[in-house]
Amino acid sequence: MGSYFSCTSSSSSLSPSNRDTENNNSDSKNSSNSNKSNKGSETKSSREKMASVDELDLTTHCAEAVARLHELKINLLAIDFDLTMIDIHTGGVWKGSATELATHVRPFFKQFVTEAHNSNPNIKIAIVTFSPQVRHIHQVLRITFPDFYDCIPIRGRDKSWTYEGNGCREGKQSFIASAAAELSEHFKGEEFCKAGTLLIDDDANNIKVALGDGTRAIWLNPYKPNDLIENLRNLV
Repeated sequence: MGSYFSCTSSSSSLSPSNRDTENNNSDSKNSSNSNKSNKGSETKSSREKMASVDELDLTTHCAEAVARLHELKINLLAIDFDLTMIDIHTGGVWKGSATELATHVRPFFKQFVTEAHNSNPNIKIAIVTFSPQVRHIHQVLRITFPDFYDCIPIRGRDKSWTYEGNGCREGKQSFIASAAAELSEHFKGEEFCKAGTLLIDDDANNIKVALGDGTRAIWLNPYKPNDLIENLRNLV
């Protein structure tokens, strides 16, 4: 059973007061900015190809997915941000407000993450992203999950953390390892390992690396995001 440890982090994502203070005025400063220049936004045709998550019985589907995670003894969900948790790709250069960006969180993840957090025992959540806009992401989590956003560590390319372990550094593996180490500091007695972790990501390479390193992983197809529901229920 592979461990995620022997890493250090200077990030304080579970103690968000500093970031909240720094971001107090971020929405007001950015609310009038246009985001037309952001690359990778989904085209109208791609949106039309997607089945609406709102049409599904999210409560039932998410409860079944979380039950499956418990059966497999998964206690850590590592979720990518761009084109995974949200339905657009910001390219790490989002110029709009966090409030606007929060409207792009997929309804499935709103329900799924909440269900996972509220389950008993609860499943921990981490955001692992190549975006450097960790402060924006933190604010999106605050808006979307106001009751427990401060329990979700974020690892992005913002130079706020380092990985000093001897594990895999490809893909999202070092990001997950660092987040797992932070969670272990805050939740004493709870162990986080590769076999008990699930990565959800739209980047097939990150999925390939994770699977090769002994971490469970599911690819989210941005054009068919609802396939994730069935993939979670059939996870082995």
